[in-house]
Amino acid sequence: MSLSQKRSYKVNILGAGVSGLSTALALLEKKNYSVKVYATHLPSDLNIDYTSPWAGAHWRSYADIADLAQQELDTATFNRFVHLADTEPKAGVMYLTGHDFWDVKPKNFEDPWFKRLVKNYRHLSKEELPPGVEFGITYTTVSVHAPKYLKYLQEQILARGGTIERATVPSLKSLAQIPHSPDGSKADIIINCSGLGSRNLSGVHDHQMFPTRGQIVIVKVPDSLWPKAKQFTMERYAEGSAMGTGTITYVIPRENGEIVLGGTMEHWNYHEAACEITTKAILKRVVATKPDLFSNATILRSCVGLRPNRRGGVRISATVEQFDWNEGWGDSKVVVVAHNYGHAGFGYQASVGCAAKVVEQIEGCLQELDRTRASSRTMAKL
Repeated sequence: MSLSQKRSYKVNILGAGVSGLSTALALLEKKNYSVKVYATHLPSDLNIDYTSPWAGAHWRSYADIADLAQQELDTATFNRFVHLADTEPKAGVMYLTGHDFWDVKPKNFEDPWFKRLVKNYRHLSKEELPPGVEFGITYTTVSVHAPKYLKYLQEQILARGGTIERATVPSLKSLAQIPHSPDGSKADIIINCSGLGSRNLSGVHDHQMFPTRGQIVIVKVPDSLWPKAKQFTMERYAEGSAMGTGTITYVIPRENGEIVLGGTMEHWNYHEAACEITTKAILKRVVATKPDLFSNATILRSCVGLRPNRRGGVRISATVEQFDWNEGWGDSKVVVVAHNYGHAGFGYQASVGCAAKVVEQIEGCLQELDRTRASSRTMAKL
């Protein structure tokens, strides 16, 4: 039996987006962690800095064929979403048919690695392609109603004894100092899931983080078209790279009847207000791709969020570190400090896998944590 199974550990998590909530749930499912989540923004909030509610989330992996680590994260997430689509209506996950369209077929195209994971994968015939599209693939995938899924995660955390509180935490040190229990005892583990906030979070100051503004349009189609529209999701790439470059157009239905249309990728743009010209351009591109579904769509609202992009990719790590509450005068605190942030626009597609990975790294630190604490207590007695 490992140390992590012999005792319970107290955990403070910063951030209540899909990464923070997924990490909290992954810990609580192991039953030997007491978990508290702190965040400026909580599910049901709408703010440009709170990216997760704005997501038009459907599962489509962008991992390179050789990137086995990313494939593992995406696979774990896909499998969980499939389970939820089969068993849990409250989660807001549903099956639908995915389409990837390329205006210009990528040179030396290789079938994506997830061909072996999804069902019904095939290349589209010329007759099935929209005007101006040279190549396409289709497969069965899932979409996630992002706001509903966040509330589902929140409910699951609370049902397992976790807590979620609104708080603005300025530093890792502050996160470690928040009393975790009524007796005033502090956390054994702190986890930073603050997304773009990691750029300015004291103790992190990760300047590899930068915002990528995304504008979406949420629409409804006539009721007569909804049965067909709810089964259709797509991404259309204006240029021919395997991941798509230039303009990307996408359609992602939610199980409540809304359909998310996108989009934009504007690095370092913090502008909060939706642009009417951009809204019209997005709708025009979508209608040109699928006029039978969207020619008579009704615009409900246009929304803007900031994707938490990171040069070098996602940061998932855990180390044993020592804080000093009194600026060098003793009473030091040894904790596991973990990070799970920097997911750009792909937070949902890898959320479950990333949460499992950071928990795995945390558990790999627990023996060192206990040894270091024991050594620290011994030194304090000398």
